[in-house]
Amino acid sequence: MTDPHDQDRDFHPCIEEIPERLDEQHVFTTKTLGFLIHPNISITSPTAKIADIGAGSGVWLLDVAKSLPSTCQFTGFDLTSSAFPPPETWPSNVSFKIHDMFLPFPASEVGAYDVVAVRFTSSVAARAEWARSIANLMTLLKPGGWLQWIDSCNFGLYNSAAGTSRVACQEIYDGLDLFRRKVDPVIGLMMREPKNLRREDVFRELGLVDVHEDVFSSDRLQDLEAKARDKGTRNIIVCFLGCLEGLVAVEGSEWTNQRIERLKEEAMREIDNGVYHTLDQICIVGRKSDGA
Repeated sequence: MTDPHDQDRDFHPCIEEIPERLDEQHVFTTKTLGFLIHPNISITSPTAKIADIGAGSGVWLLDVAKSLPSTCQFTGFDLTSSAFPPPETWPSNVSFKIHDMFLPFPASEVGAYDVVAVRFTSSVAARAEWARSIANLMTLLKPGGWLQWIDSCNFGLYNSAAGTSRVACQEIYDGLDLFRRKVDPVIGLMMREPKNLRREDVFRELGLVDVHEDVFSSDRLQDLEAKARDKGTRNIIVCFLGCLEGLVAVEGSEWTNQRIERLKEEAMREIDNGVYHTLDQICIVGRKSDGA
C-alpha cells in the first residue's frame, strides 16, 4: 500500500493481485512461520476485533476467523478490491474495505481493534514512510492492542545442482533496481544493509511496548513431497516479472514485453534445473501501552 499523493517517492512496483498467487504465498509463509498470529499475542476476548492490512485475497483473515469464536469481528483493508473474495462468500463476522494505510482511518475504526496485522506491504519502504504507516495503524488499536507486521527480505538465488545457470532469474531480480533507489530502506525484499536491521527500534520509538522480532529462513520449510521450494521460487519470479511489466512504459527503462517473456521462459527452465530462492521471513510484534 502506498500513498499516491506523495510526490517525493520513487517508482513503486505495481503487482497485479492474483488471488491464486496470493493464496499460495500465504500457505508458504504460514508454514514457514508456524503461526497465523504470533504466540506472544494472547486473544482472550470472545468479541475481539482484528484488522488485516494489505488483505489481498483475504486468505489470512479468513483463516484467522476460522480459528477464533464466531463472536469476533474481522476487517480486511487494501488499496484495491481486485483480489477480495466475492461479498456473498464473506462470513457474517468478516468484511473487506478499500483504504490506504498511509491515510487517516474513519473515526469509527479508530481505537477499535485488538490486533492489527500487516503483511507484505513495505517492500520498498524507506524508514520514514514505514514509521509513518506504523503511527497511522497504531490509531486503530485499542489500549493494549497488538500490531503484528510480517514481511520478507534478503532474497537470494541458489543452485541445487552443479553447473546450473541462474542468469535469467538473477537478471529479473536485478531489474528491480529502479524500485530500490530508496534512502535507508527498512524492510522488504530490497533490504540488504546491516544498518537497516534494527526494525524493533522503530516500533519502540513510536511508543509500542513488548516489542519482539523473529526471523525465519524460507529454507526452514522442507516439504519435498509438495515441492514447496520449487513452487515458491516460481511464485516469486512471476511476482517480480509483474513488477517489471510496470516498467515497459517507463522511458529509458530498457524493459519490453518481449524481454520479459524471454526471461520468463529462461527462468522457468532454470528452476526446472534446480535453481531456487530463499527469503528471510520477518515478524515483528509490539503492543500499544494500556495507558495510550
